[in-house]
Amino acid sequence: MISEHANLAIVAMSSGAALQLVLTVLLLVWVPLLILVVFSQPGEITLSPQREAALLTGHSDRRTVFEKPVLRPIMWLLLVISTRLAFPGLKNWLRKKLIAAGSPEFYTSEEYLAVSMLTGVVTAGCAVLIGMFVTEGRISFFAMFIGFVTGLGLTLYQLQNKASRRLRRISKRVPYSLDLISLAMGAGATFTEAVQTVVREESDDPFNEELRALLAEMELGTTRRRSLENMISRVPIEQLRSIVASVIQAEELGTPLADVLHSQANLLRLQRTVNAENAAAAASVRILIPSLLILIAVVLAVFAPMIVRGVGGGLF
Repeated sequence: MISEHANLAIVAMSSGAALQLVLTVLLLVWVPLLILVVFSQPGEITLSPQREAALLTGHSDRRTVFEKPVLRPIMWLLLVISTRLAFPGLKNWLRKKLIAAGSPEFYTSEEYLAVSMLTGVVTAGCAVLIGMFVTEGRISFFAMFIGFVTGLGLTLYQLQNKASRRLRRISKRVPYSLDLISLAMGAGATFTEAVQTVVREESDDPFNEELRALLAEMELGTTRRRSLENMISRVPIEQLRSIVASVIQAEELGTPLADVLHSQANLLRLQRTVNAENAAAAASVRILIPSLLILIAVVLAVFAPMIVRGVGGGLF
């Protein structure tokens, strides 16, 4: 009789856990649909300039989750949800970061938000499973929420990190490229020919990619001033902004462009030297406290036996 009751209790517990698991799966499926119903205002997917250029030139082949036949229905649902969500500030931030990161896989802001939501859903499912394993079958909606927010935040942080690293690489490359352009123009080349010479050196460099986009816009009929302003909007670096302002001013005043670029390159190198000296001075101050702690630890390790003996009265 006791064994029968135990078996019934085990069956009841297993069926309860299975029911909770089914409810969790249904919740993860129906919550996006509920969000779709709530935020059902009209929305429109906007393509980035890089994506439009890729579609026009036929270089739109991608290898993302949107092209996977298994995940395509889920991604379409998430894309519809992300398109209809009324978060213009977040979408504008994503659009700027995607452009600064070099437009990876030609994602739009809505597509990348959908990918972030997919990562959040997967992370939430993993968090629920871990919580059920730890709490012996109980579902924690708090763990689900934390997992979703964590997955979404990690995807956005990855984009932010990629954009920052690309901008740092461009910032380091600018003085060297300006020197090459000024030397080529000093040798008799035009601005376009000098930029083409620099671009041919390292085609995969981020700054050379931006210069190549600059040349493409100029070849399509855009003025040099407008092309430079577009490059500033794609690469929001303060030193590049000052360079473009100097170039525009040199065009208006008739100053030789090669001299302006050479002086700007020297100014950027001087600024980098000053920044390095400031960083070294700040590092010497920051390392002072860890050095004192290490010194105190070494003194205590050396004189600890003598201190213990002195306290116990057995030093001599």
